[in-house]
Parts: sequence; C-alpha cells; structure tokens
Amino acid sequence: MVHEFRTIGLPALLSFSTVARLGGISAAADYLGMAKSGVSRHVSQLEAHFAVKLLERGARSVKLTPIGVRLDQRIRSILAEIDLLDDIAREESSGISGQVNLATTPEFGSLVASILLPIVKERHPDLTLVMRPAYAFEDMQDPNTDLAFRIGTFQDDLLVAKELGSFRFWLVASPKLAGETGIRSARDLEGQSCLTFRDDKPDTTWTLFSPKEVTTIKVTGPFAARSFAVLLDLAEAGHGYAFLPEFMLGDALDQGRLVRCLPGHVSRPFSVFLTYRPGTRRIARIDATATLAEELIPAVLSSFQN
Repeated sequence: MVHEFRTIGLPALLSFSTVARLGGISAAADYLGMAKSGVSRHVSQLEAHFAVKLLERGARSVKLTPIGVRLDQRIRSILAEIDLLDDIAREESSGISGQVNLATTPEFGSLVASILLPIVKERHPDLTLVMRPAYAFEDMQDPNTDLAFRIGTFQDDLLVAKELGSFRFWLVASPKLAGETGIRSARDLEGQSCLTFRDDKPDTTWTLFSPKEVTTIKVTGPFAARSFAVLLDLAEAGHGYAFLPEFMLGDALDQGRLVRCLPGHVSRPFSVFLTYRPGTRRIARIDATATLAEELIPAVLSSFQN
C-alpha cells in the first residue's frame, strides 16, 4: 500500500488542498503560481488514483464531494506533518526563532496579545507572533495555524486541547442609564434597551446565574452586532445594557465609564482551551509560545472576581 502511495506526488496533494481551501481551480493556480491546467491535472491524477470523484465543477467555482471533504481533511494533516518535519530540522540549528500563527476570537485575542507579547519579546526576542482573530473556529489542520484559543465547549479527536481556565459575562451599563432605570432584578431587564451579540436580529435571550436562582429572559434593543468591542463602545455611550466578557471590562469600570449592574448575577462559565495538532509542540517556537500561554493566561483568568 505504501508503494502504491508513492505514485501520488506532493504537488498533487498540495494542489487539491489549495483548491479545496480557496474554492476554485483559478484561485488555487494564482495562489500556487501555476497554470490552471497544471492544477486541474493534479486533481484529475488524484481522482484517477483513488477512483473517486473529488470535486463537483461549476462554471465559476468547485465544490467538494463528500469523499473529497474526507480526503481533504487527511491531506491537510499530511501536509501539516511535512511542514512539521521541516520546522523541526530547521530549528535544530537556529534555536527559538521564527513566526507562530495564533487563532482566537477578536476580544480574547486582545487579552492574549497583551499578556503574551511583552514576555515573548523579553524571553525570545527572535520570536514573532501573528494573530488571526475570528469568532468561527479555525481549521487546525491548516498548516498556517499553529495554536488556537477556543472558547466554550471543545470536541475534536484530531487535536490536543489544554483547558486554561474560564471567564463569565457581567451585566453593565453607563452610569447615567443605570441611574435612570434602576433595575433591581434580572426580570427588570425585560423592556429595557439591551445591546445584543447577534448578526441577524436584535432579539436574544440572556441567562443570569445568582446564588439563589437562574433567570432566563428575552431581551431586545436598538442595536445588535457580532462584535463585543462594538457593544462595549455603545454601552459606554449610554445606548443600552450589555452582557459582556469580564476580561474586557476592567478599564471601563475602573474609570467610571461603565458600572456593573446586578453584581450578584453572572453568566455560566465559558472555558478557554489552548488547542494544537498532535506533535506540533516538537517545534521549539510553538512549544515556547504554548508554554508561556499555559503559564500566564490561567493566572489572569483566575484573577477575575465573579
């Protein structure tokens, strides 16, 4: 079987993986600096070798068949392992240097950067960090992603996950709005102007936990956005109540731009995981970054008082 696999060249695997990632043969050809005919030939070679159809070709784009999706996941892993071998060999002589690519949500990314960057610069001056902030989970089989911080629940048998701690959401408002409305219970939020984390409509539900009860309420308001940073700015401007991650609120609360409302009420805890592909930490620069994250971030998360 290994002998048969030798007839598949790495360029064919790379071409197919790039087509799958970019969604088109033309886009893959431009990215790889190849002719479209070359990329198409590589994909046809794979289809002939496996005797399956990998792509559904349309006029302007292509779509993976079900077997194409499964093979793409494995091919990405193979390409990632090849990159891993190259990195290990290169770092054997050069030490801890180079670039580490991180994936995380935008707001948690700000926290990660503020914690990691100063220590990385101090301990490993030849190491650089590049962060790709997004709310969607990054595909860790992509060799361009070294480490990812995932929030909430985690289920992926192909990845290693280390839980670093957790955080909660706090209810906040501008001092003026809080003084005018004077809410005393979670139920008082019904009918109030609330700023919600949505990208389709302003209506949502908030669940608040207190020592005595759990309250789930429907809230709505004048504005919704899939950005906690935007909601924070609007809350400071007095446009509504906001339910925001506690790690974002330190400066706004300390400087009086926001006040905490119903301080005995919080969200459920949201776990933070550091995730990476098996074997990735054999690369010195990735292991150094992961080690610093494991050392520094849990202490910060545990410092919040709920």
